[in-house]
Amino acid sequence: MTKTFKIGEYASGGTIRVSVPKTLTTIKIQVLDTNSRAFDRSKEEPELISEFIYYSFHRSVIETDLFKITTSYWAGKITDYIATTMQTDSAPMIGSRCSI
Repeated sequence: MTKTFKIGEYASGGTIRVSVPKTLTTIKIQVLDTNSRAFDRSKEEPELISEFIYYSFHRSVIETDLFKITTSYWAGKITDYIATTMQTDSAPMIGSRCSI
Protein backbone atom coordinates (compact mmCIF):
# COMPACT_ATOMS: atom_id res chain seq x y z
CA MET A 1 0.00 0.00 0.00
CA THR A 2 1.23 3.46 -0.86
CA LYS A 3 0.07 6.76 0.55
CA THR A 4 1.27 10.24 -0.38
CA PHE A 5 1.29 12.96 2.27
CA LYS A 6 1.18 16.40 0.60
CA ILE A 7 2.45 18.41 3.53
CA GLY A 8 3.66 21.58 1.85
CA GLU A 9 5.97 23.94 3.71
CA TYR A 10 6.03 21.79 6.85
CA ALA A 11 8.28 19.20 5.18
CA SER A 12 11.44 19.52 3.16
CA GLY A 13 10.38 19.00 -0.42
CA GLY A 14 6.69 19.25 0.41
CA THR A 15 5.61 15.66 -0.22
CA ILE A 16 6.32 12.39 1.60
CA ARG A 17 5.38 9.04 0.04
CA VAL A 18 5.11 5.97 2.26
CA SER A 19 5.08 2.45 0.80
CA VAL A 20 4.33 -0.71 2.77
CA PRO A 21 4.13 -3.78 0.50
CA LYS A 22 1.59 -6.51 1.16
CA THR A 23 4.41 -8.88 2.07
CA LEU A 24 5.40 -6.46 4.89
CA THR A 25 9.08 -6.99 4.16
CA THR A 26 10.13 -3.34 3.98
CA ILE A 27 8.85 0.14 4.74
CA LYS A 28 9.93 2.77 2.23
CA ILE A 29 9.64 6.52 2.89
CA GLN A 30 10.46 8.87 0.01
CA VAL A 31 10.85 12.63 0.28
CA LEU A 32 9.79 14.29 -2.97
CA ASP A 33 10.45 17.86 -4.10
CA THR A 34 7.19 19.59 -5.00
CA ASN A 35 7.91 22.96 -3.33
CA SER A 36 10.72 24.34 -5.48
CA ARG A 37 10.16 26.70 -8.37
CA ALA A 38 12.10 24.29 -10.55
CA PHE A 39 9.39 21.64 -10.08
CA ASP A 40 7.47 21.27 -13.33
CA ARG A 41 3.93 19.99 -12.73
CA SER A 42 3.81 18.63 -16.28
CA LYS A 43 6.41 15.98 -15.36
CA GLU A 44 5.07 12.66 -14.22
CA GLU A 45 7.28 12.29 -11.16
CA PRO A 46 8.74 14.95 -8.83
CA GLU A 47 12.42 14.85 -7.93
CA LEU A 48 13.44 12.42 -5.19
CA ILE A 49 15.29 14.26 -2.40
CA SER A 50 15.91 11.35 -0.06
CA GLU A 51 14.70 7.85 0.69
CA PHE A 52 14.56 5.80 3.88
CA ILE A 53 14.12 2.01 3.84
CA TYR A 54 13.35 0.01 6.98
CA TYR A 55 13.22 -3.75 7.32
CA SER A 56 11.15 -3.72 10.51
CA PHE A 57 8.78 -1.32 12.24
CA HIS A 58 10.63 0.50 15.00
CA ARG A 59 8.52 3.55 15.75
CA SER A 60 11.26 5.54 17.51
CA VAL A 61 13.80 5.01 14.71
CA ILE A 62 11.32 5.99 12.00
CA GLU A 63 10.13 9.07 13.94
CA THR A 64 13.73 10.17 14.56
CA ASP A 65 14.40 10.12 10.81
CA LEU A 66 11.09 11.88 10.09
CA PHE A 67 11.92 14.65 12.60
CA LYS A 68 14.81 15.57 10.30
CA ILE A 69 12.46 16.34 7.41
CA THR A 70 9.12 17.37 8.95
CA THR A 71 7.34 18.43 12.14
CA SER A 72 6.49 16.12 15.03
CA TYR A 73 2.79 16.31 14.11
CA TRP A 74 3.39 14.88 10.63
CA ALA A 75 5.95 12.37 11.91
CA GLY A 76 3.27 11.03 14.26
CA LYS A 77 0.65 10.90 11.49
CA ILE A 78 3.00 9.00 9.18
CA THR A 79 4.05 6.45 11.83
CA ASP A 80 0.39 6.00 12.83
CA TYR A 81 -0.43 5.24 9.19
CA ILE A 82 2.39 2.67 9.01
CA ALA A 83 1.27 1.02 12.25
CA THR A 84 -2.37 0.88 11.11
CA THR A 85 -1.40 -0.54 7.73
CA MET A 86 0.69 -3.24 9.30
CA GLN A 87 -2.08 -4.17 11.76
CA THR A 88 -4.82 -4.31 9.12
CA ASP A 89 -2.71 -6.73 7.12
CA SER A 90 -2.84 -8.97 10.22
CA ALA A 91 0.90 -8.94 10.73
CA PRO A 92 2.55 -8.87 14.12
CA MET A 93 3.76 -5.44 15.21
CA ILE A 94 7.51 -5.72 15.06
CA GLY A 95 9.26 -3.49 17.55
CA SER A 96 6.14 -2.46 19.46
CA ARG A 97 5.41 -2.84 23.11
CA CYS A 98 3.34 -5.74 24.34
CA SER A 99 0.77 -5.03 27.05
CA ILE A 100 -0.50 -7.78 29.29
